[in-house]
Amino acid sequence: MTASPDHQEATTRLQRMVRFDTTNPPGNELALVQHLAAQLQAEGLEAHVLEAAPQRASLAVRLRGDGSQRPLLMMSHLDVVPAEPARWSHPPFAGEIADGILYGRGAIDSKLTAAVHLQVLLMAHRSRLPLKRDLVLIAAADEEVGGTYGMEWLARQHPEWFDAEYGINEAGGFAVLVDGQPIYTCQVAEKGGADVDLVARGRPGHSSVPHDENPIVHLGQSLTALCGKLPHRVTPAVRAFFESAAKVVRPEVASLLLDLLDPQRSAAALAALPAAAPVKGMFDAMLRDTCAPTMLAAGIKRNVIPSAATVSLSGRSLPGVTEAEFIAEVTELLGEAQQHVDVQLSSFRAGVAFDHETPLLAAMASALQRHEPGAVLAPYMQTGGTDARYLTHLDISVYGFVPMRFEPGCDFFDLCHGHDERVSLDNIAFAVDVTFDAVRLLNE
Repeated sequence: MTASPDHQEATTRLQRMVRFDTTNPPGNELALVQHLAAQLQAEGLEAHVLEAAPQRASLAVRLRGDGSQRPLLMMSHLDVVPAEPARWSHPPFAGEIADGILYGRGAIDSKLTAAVHLQVLLMAHRSRLPLKRDLVLIAAADEEVGGTYGMEWLARQHPEWFDAEYGINEAGGFAVLVDGQPIYTCQVAEKGGADVDLVARGRPGHSSVPHDENPIVHLGQSLTALCGKLPHRVTPAVRAFFESAAKVVRPEVASLLLDLLDPQRSAAALAALPAAAPVKGMFDAMLRDTCAPTMLAAGIKRNVIPSAATVSLSGRSLPGVTEAEFIAEVTELLGEAQQHVDVQLSSFRAGVAFDHETPLLAAMASALQRHEPGAVLAPYMQTGGTDARYLTHLDISVYGFVPMRFEPGCDFFDLCHGHDERVSLDNIAFAVDVTFDAVRLLNE
């Protein structure tokens, strides 16, 4: 793809954004927000620096339309997760470009989203694009550690920025390959979260005399039970995804995709599906609640059998699943092992789903096909969570859409929070062009 001045500007901006270390904790987004605000102000736009706490800031800017339709919100976040520099081939906060690839923490999650949105806003402003809707841009703090100083605080303290009909967010837009056919995702739903602990109790003693009341052994039995799968469930967004994908693949592959919706045929269909293992894993997680063990704690000394052992679980609940239903699923899966453990829930957040039949989705699909004829855009449910969860009380539909072509070796889920997080310059350009056209079409 030949780089235009807009593409080059977006790339340079993303490089500079990566060089601001906004690892959360502590975040420290203020310096980056001030840097971006200065760029917008130099263009004659009124950029707002909204500080929730010292050094914790978000960026907000509005490009006025004629007001005949409700605004479009473009939302992203500026904080990033920690990196392990020794495990990277390029320094995570240098913004280096090598062989057409930009490396850096936030190159995908989610400084890329902010850089694309800023470029689209500036393109609309400079070209005097006729707008029926205000374009509102929010680049928030603190998404990676719960939104306390970011979107949650903004929605509560500055509701005037969120009076919008639609929102464009991170976590969708990437293409996945099924039988060699790219299926572009548009996130219209996301899972909730549940922090669950399994606490096994037993009898302490000297390790030289093992006994059958060792809580670590009980915990091991519970973890073995959790290797089973929570029940198969199909939500509207997930059904729409597999049905959309089935329309553009070979008939035999289409049958497998539709069989994923059948609890009796799903496992066999997934095994036979011609797709990479990470894609199959994502599909499987889309079809059920999940509860993965992530941390273990037990013991005070090597030669002492402990009196208790704990495993922390990261639960992800489908939209529509209640707290009681989720815990019931986990408890039932434990089976006989539950007699030795207490199931303790410390927090639960419900999943989120938005209407996936709207003019915005149609505009995104048309824009995508303009730049890649024949491309299919499928409504999709993210298996994690985003800042969209803080806006569910508002009359707004939020879609995750940062369009990126499939590129071998650049799997979206491997790159997010992984080593050598990176994005190609071609995909930066593609995201800018498709997003700008989606905004333009929505305003026609």
